Amino acid sequence: MFYPFLVADPRSGLHYRLSDSALAELSLAPRAPEWAPGRAIADVPDPVWQDSLANAPVETISAVTAALEDLVLATPDLRVPVARVVADSRARRHLDALIGLWGRLGDALPEGLAPVRHVLELPHGQFLDPVPVVQGSLDPHAPAAVAALYSRLEREFGSVASPAQARAAMSGTRLHALQAGIATAKVAAGAKDDSLAIYGLRDLATCADFAAARARALIEAGIPAREIAVLTGGDPHQIARAFAAQGVPLSGLPASLPERDIVGETTLHLVLAKRPPTPAMVLASLALSPLMPWSAQTGRDLAESLMGGDFRGEVLSPTPAHKELWTDIRAAAGSLAQLRFLIDRICDQIAQGAEVRARLPIPPGEGSPDWEAILRGIQIAPPSAGDPEHNLEGVSLWSAQESPWRPCRHLIVTDFTDGLYPTRPRANLLFLDSEIARIRDATGLHLRGRAERLAQALSLFDQQLQAVSDSVTFLIPWRDLSGARLQPSAGLSLVARVVSDVEDASDLIADLSRMPPGDWPVAHHRLPPLQEPPELPEALHFVGRDLLALRRKDDGTTKPQSPSRLETLLVSPLAWLLAEVEANDMSWSAEELDVMAKGNIAHDVFEHVFLKDQPIPDHAALTDAVTAAYDRALTRHAGFLRTASWDMERQGLEREILQAALRWRNHLLALGAKIVGNEIWLSGEAHGINLHGKADAILELPDGALLIVDHKKSGTSGRRKQMEAGWDLQAALYRDMIARPIRREGDGMDALIGRSVGIAYHLMNDGGLLTSGLVLPEGSPAQDMGDAINAAAVGRLAERLAELGAGRVVLNTTADEGFFKKEAGFTPYALTDGSALVTAFIRTIEDTEA
Repeated sequence: MFYPFLVADPRSGLHYRLSDSALAELSLAPRAPEWAPGRAIADVPDPVWQDSLANAPVETISAVTAALEDLVLATPDLRVPVARVVADSRARRHLDALIGLWGRLGDALPEGLAPVRHVLELPHGQFLDPVPVVQGSLDPHAPAAVAALYSRLEREFGSVASPAQARAAMSGTRLHALQAGIATAKVAAGAKDDSLAIYGLRDLATCADFAAARARALIEAGIPAREIAVLTGGDPHQIARAFAAQGVPLSGLPASLPERDIVGETTLHLVLAKRPPTPAMVLASLALSPLMPWSAQTGRDLAESLMGGDFRGEVLSPTPAHKELWTDIRAAAGSLAQLRFLIDRICDQIAQGAEVRARLPIPPGEGSPDWEAILRGIQIAPPSAGDPEHNLEGVSLWSAQESPWRPCRHLIVTDFTDGLYPTRPRANLLFLDSEIARIRDATGLHLRGRAERLAQALSLFDQQLQAVSDSVTFLIPWRDLSGARLQPSAGLSLVARVVSDVEDASDLIADLSRMPPGDWPVAHHRLPPLQEPPELPEALHFVGRDLLALRRKDDGTTKPQSPSRLETLLVSPLAWLLAEVEANDMSWSAEELDVMAKGNIAHDVFEHVFLKDQPIPDHAALTDAVTAAYDRALTRHAGFLRTASWDMERQGLEREILQAALRWRNHLLALGAKIVGNEIWLSGEAHGINLHGKADAILELPDGALLIVDHKKSGTSGRRKQMEAGWDLQAALYRDMIARPIRREGDGMDALIGRSVGIAYHLMNDGGLLTSGLVLPEGSPAQDMGDAINAAAVGRLAERLAELGAGRVVLNTTADEGFFKKEAGFTPYALTDGSALVTAFIRTIEDTEA
């Protein structure tokens, strides 16, 4: 935290903003106790906000915490106030509740205020170094606690004169007129001049680039870097990047990367791991936690296996203690006693376990845990960056939320957007402005309402302008870094008042968003372009290698291919190769109900309600069976769907699967079919290679013929187009495995060999049934797609297999995605959703070549 006034370094004379960490070092302040009002609010809810807490816990805790911090800042000694002379009213009840809450927190204070109270109570002469204050630098709207700190330092060390007045802009300029007071009723207006410039640019990153180019141009014109300042309201990462690229030094960047509250994060994740169902990313985060006893590489390996769906933690098996710890981490807690037992066992095995245990607000007693109450009580400190490093010769970095720490000649505002300059004020969520006034009159507590906050924001913006002597450049990004539209700052209207020849404030903006950097009104130093990469070859060559033999079993024999792997090969040989060598995309994402998850759940349900050699269930029995099977499938494939936030999606998917099951039942009855194979593994030979895969269902028709069925969680239209184009492949490969099987003991193939075999796709979303290879009786629910459904696919597959046998991997071209979508009739997921490596090696070809 930085305090809103300046102090002077007695050696260099530098004026700078004092931080809480620097104040703590100078005064030898003890370590501050944890500030955790959220836990106290949840544990002992006051009647004033008890109902709100029950209905909106997160919002209520946030509002009460903000109001309490306002109350703390309003006290000149940072001690719990005792005077309660406000007449009985709503304001009195809220004030008493806040005072009572503060009392329950003991000596804890909000971030940055513990050193202040220490200094206010410190005897004279106890500082390690003098810290005189700068005259007139205290924000006139500073809260009482900060004003008291300023006075305490002034009494101890005195004050030094501020040079700010000597830096005011030249009389007659627009900046000088603006410095007369942006909030005054009248300002002098005149023609626009070089002291003010306003530019619109594409986004925040471009604004940072422009700011760096502007600073470099000023330096090359003879302006020392220390005479330039850059102002931002957010993360200075983009500014640091742009200035580094221009070779311009910055003064005021954080000395270190923000530090995370690892103990708090681990505490939260442990509770989430105890509450079923546990998200995979929670377990992966615990696997990566620095508090765990295993190595960082082991944690990464464990996390990758978790995100891949393997929760067993086999990578920990060499160390039994680690494997036992992982078992405890994965175990759910059904009672408070079990939760305490598991947490104690876990905390005994991890680093800083005592601190983690102390952060957990587990109530005593028995019964089921109130998970929401426990989670509300866990406090995680926001990332804290180190103090900024100031130097005398760099460009000054100012924060929009703070007064300037030294004056400048030229200021560049990098994000002149809505909500900043002035900062948008927030209301006090517990007190009306009229109530704040009554409390101030009765108690002397200067709580801040919307009016005070607006006045403070305007005063801060005014201070920032007052510290500039030559020019201010305002940069307006039209979009943020995620692409969302931004609006200019409300301060644009205040700036526009000093310019007489504009009818609308927006006329002041020179829009450069469509202009390349080389045409900017300031020189833009650009690094020399990177060397053009060599043109991609048509194919990668692995001389003397049979790429089909890359994956091998323990006995050295080649592992078989699956129908899905061969479909990937059709689309992208490179994607197939990367999968063969396990160079898959390892990116993580939160669990979601995507197409794959829906398909896995639906297949699981069908497997357990349509059973081999069992009669087709009637309507009522099937409905009950689907309900039970769906519940079990969620446990296996998507436990996150059990949470309340997924109620709508969970119920909607269950309805979809039930409707699909009822339609499939009708198809089975209409075909007179019997299920003779259900999720059955098949092995065989086709196209010169060994195949292995699991067929969803195998039906026996009344005439003894077999129908291999592939259930798809999709609609009929897309599959029909693919079959009509001759680009279907997967189901026919299962037929090939039955025609040329690779036998093993107990494989159940005796009943399948030697029969007529057809294939079918059952499209679950609309009940379509598309068949090939068998002529079904008239009136059948199936649509016969003929015998050429895989002609084109088999031809391409033969080419690909021959290329791989010769060690050749043909690279995709920019024409492939369009070809597969338009000509082959299916979406090439290996290209559209595949590895970034596949995308990087797509050859660009001309339309004529395509």
